[in-house]
Amino acid sequence: MYFSQFPKKLYTFDFSQKNPTQVTDIFSRFKISSSILNNTIGYEKYQLRDGDTPEIVAYKKYGDPKLHWVICLVNDIIDPQFDFPLSRDALERYIVKKYGYNTIDTAYSTIHHYVLQVTDTLIEVNGPTTVTKTNNIVTLQQFDYASDALLTKNTSTVEVANATFYANNSDNTSAVVATFSKSSAYKAVYVYDYEDQLNEAKRQIKILKPQYVSQLVVELEQVLNG
Repeated sequence: MYFSQFPKKLYTFDFSQKNPTQVTDIFSRFKISSSILNNTIGYEKYQLRDGDTPEIVAYKKYGDPKLHWVICLVNDIIDPQFDFPLSRDALERYIVKKYGYNTIDTAYSTIHHYVLQVTDTLIEVNGPTTVTKTNNIVTLQQFDYASDALLTKNTSTVEVANATFYANNSDNTSAVVATFSKSSAYKAVYVYDYEDQLNEAKRQIKILKPQYVSQLVVELEQVLNG
């Protein structure tokens, strides 16, 4: 259904310009405006399950597997085989091939990167406690292997800043209004966990609400065929 809307052109495969054949111009492009894609009114969220394909999702939501292109177009999916989440077996085969491992066990024991988690804690006297956490990716190349800093940072939590706030900016300990502390810790992220996180992040997609699909089909035809 999708490519049936694309314009046709005459093409000769031997460049002789004789006996031209009508072919579909697959180099034409149609893209939904980002302002429309970001409008939540026309969409609903869908959590992909193992085994889901664009055709299966289109059938579930629209009753027609031929509308698979709507699923791909809305979510900017180029290759459904890899842009959809892989099953557990398929993910393990993908990891082994991508990293050149002999077995998947290597992915469980090899560190991909570290995450530096910084925690800010503000405790107000007779008031709320506010905890703010930020995560920053730290690549393996940023560590000094010679000094063994990698292992030290991986296993320790270091207090890096503390502060006490007094009423009227005095040093009167009986007038403490809040305390603040900052701590940091390094957490190792292994190759398998990293790839699994990327895979799981693909599960939530957008579904164009059924009442807008017919309008999209009309717009597709108008854009591609004038």
